[in-house]
Amino acid sequence: MQLLSQINIPQKAGNAIIQLLQDDLTAIPKEHAVDILAISAYPNNYEVVDNATLMAALYAKGIVVADLAKDKAADLLGNLNCWLSKPLPPEQQQQFNFKKILCFEPPPGSEKEKLVANIFRCINNFAFDKQNNIIAMPVLASGNQKVPMEKMLPAILDAAIFWLESGLPLSCIKLVLRSETQVAAALPIFIQAKEQYELKKSAKAGAISATAAWKMFDQKTQTQMPGTATMLIVENEMKELAQKESVIITPAPMPVPAPSPAAVALSPQPTPETKAAKEIPSTKSATKEYDFFISYSHKQIPEVNLFVEALLQQQPELNIFYDKTSIPTGGLWIKLISEAIQNSKAVICILSPEYAASGPCWMSFNAPK
Repeated sequence: MQLLSQINIPQKAGNAIIQLLQDDLTAIPKEHAVDILAISAYPNNYEVVDNATLMAALYAKGIVVADLAKDKAADLLGNLNCWLSKPLPPEQQQQFNFKKILCFEPPPGSEKEKLVANIFRCINNFAFDKQNNIIAMPVLASGNQKVPMEKMLPAILDAAIFWLESGLPLSCIKLVLRSETQVAAALPIFIQAKEQYELKKSAKAGAISATAAWKMFDQKTQTQMPGTATMLIVENEMKELAQKESVIITPAPMPVPAPSPAAVALSPQPTPETKAAKEIPSTKSATKEYDFFISYSHKQIPEVNLFVEALLQQQPELNIFYDKTSIPTGGLWIKLISEAIQNSKAVICILSPEYAASGPCWMSFNAPK
């Protein structure tokens, strides 16, 4: 495998790595052996109709995904659009240098780039150990499902960085490109994402001011390839860091008397240029400390309202995270939920059939703790 670039993610037990490589995922060399191969498919459709797909290439060499799907090790299709196969036979593991397949099946018509983070939620749900900590994948859903590389690759990188920083037990994620055309499209996006992430790391470490890092980050975003999606979680963290720094270093304004009407009339009025001056945008952050985080299906809102009211009647001083709005998909939401959970003393899950069937509830349940 040819290594094109890589991103190092600090973890408590040492660095995790996201690599961008070029090679054939049906012929992984032994020195690059992985535990899990992630692929994508249309929901419950494993027909081999296009010989250019990874599924077709696996089929041609004797791995039939349709057969693996009949006897899954774990099925989270209803919640997280993914399933995990049982281990391949030992002879196939030796031949292909991977052990299992993780299949990502986003529904038709969905914004697949917003759902791709589900593969990391699945890995978190499977609670892999040290013997299942390397995963390889193509840029999922960018082939037959035709999601542009400019949308899918930033979404995969954004989710991967977030989950690895949150302690997901993976040591290496290998993103593997097959053709020179894919390399030409993906490599500039990967390098740009790496530069943006390095800016965030430098700002968090204090090696550069957060405000300066945000300005450089914003400049890089404006100069990236047209149509390239932003890494929303990384961007949001950059904004938060710059905001916090701005609050710390900006002195409180001295009180001044109100100007007279004549002074107002004579004062210079803002021009379109000054109105459009770049400011650090505001962001919402769940850094407040809570006594309880309540996770529930929004179909149980009346019952949960009564439950929260009863808690507060007993202990009015309780601070409860209790989201009353519909839950959107996407990386920013999972980051805010994760922060709220990590800043809560206890989590209460209101279990019900609706909870078990709810994708957003499963996202909350599987958020980094």
